[in-house]
Amino acid sequence: MKTVLHYKTNFLNASETFIHRLISHHERYLPSALCLNKLHFTEDLKVYEAPKSGLGKWVNKTAFHLNFELPYYKQIIKEQNPDVIHAHFGYDGYKLLGICEKLEIPLVISFYGSDVSRLPDELFWKTRYRKMAKSRARFVAASEFMKNQLIDLGFPPAKIDIVRFGLDLSRLNMKETIPPYNHWMMVGRLVEKKGFDVALKAAKLLSDDNKNFTLTIFGDGPLMPGLQELSKKLGLENTVNFSGFQPIDKIVEAHKTHRLFIAPSIAADDGDMEGLPNTILEAMALGTPVVSTHHAAIPEVIEHGKTGFLTRERDEVQLARTLSDILDGRYNLHTVRTEARKTIERLHDVKTMASDIEKLYDRVS
Repeated sequence: MKTVLHYKTNFLNASETFIHRLISHHERYLPSALCLNKLHFTEDLKVYEAPKSGLGKWVNKTAFHLNFELPYYKQIIKEQNPDVIHAHFGYDGYKLLGICEKLEIPLVISFYGSDVSRLPDELFWKTRYRKMAKSRARFVAASEFMKNQLIDLGFPPAKIDIVRFGLDLSRLNMKETIPPYNHWMMVGRLVEKKGFDVALKAAKLLSDDNKNFTLTIFGDGPLMPGLQELSKKLGLENTVNFSGFQPIDKIVEAHKTHRLFIAPSIAADDGDMEGLPNTILEAMALGTPVVSTHHAAIPEVIEHGKTGFLTRERDEVQLARTLSDILDGRYNLHTVRTEARKTIERLHDVKTMASDIEKLYDRVS
């Protein structure tokens, strides 16, 4: 069996279930992982972690922060000699670029969002990406939108493959019915690009119009104190509930008791953007109608009024109006959620994702 060595500096952050799903669904390639720090999703997987003590720790950490080649990485890659290396996120792909070129090992680099929208504007990264684009590496975009972003950054179109995020649909059964009560939910890290403040302002407009609903926010992050203060300022203490970070199984359970999923994504002031949020794909798979925005790749899966609902970015008035129309029964939510599930089954099954990735490995190895 051929082998693939997956690389990520922190393997893996708790939110990076989309990478874990890919690795756990390999069929023709035996996976292992290389990292600086071993974190989550490492069960039943051989993980090579950089030294945590002694001279090795100091040498490798210094090399990492200076963007030099890590001796430990080079040692492991030489010893294991994988058929292909798959780096996740552009900034991690750059860490292995020189080593793979020297050892003539095929390198695949997947991009996911901020590494395409925000990172290129940071010091030195446009130069690094130009170097990456000229290398022998192959690149993976999660959507048509992201592929076009990479092309705009100078990556050759012929070296970019689109492989969409995959969900394990055997674990995400569509709920039988939509809850009859107006409980709405939001899920995600509390950062600007998620548009939580826009949702709160829309909730205020609906509350002033005497609409009856509750909104539960699942997630944590740097904007938590500010969002809680905004909610209080808007008089939404009895309408909006902050539940903090919850594991995926708790979120899946929460979908059974919530009628709508709200995801008003925006382009942040620092340029950070979504790729295509997994939370949206999961909601569509579970049968919770999604109200989102014309942002990044979201319109590639949501067609307004057919597979979900789209509003303009940062437009709390249009968001409130759309939610009001849904409350007033102007849409057949059963049809919307059924069509949404069909879209996910067609485009975002993890088996399709793993198969597409392995076909790419075949071409480069």
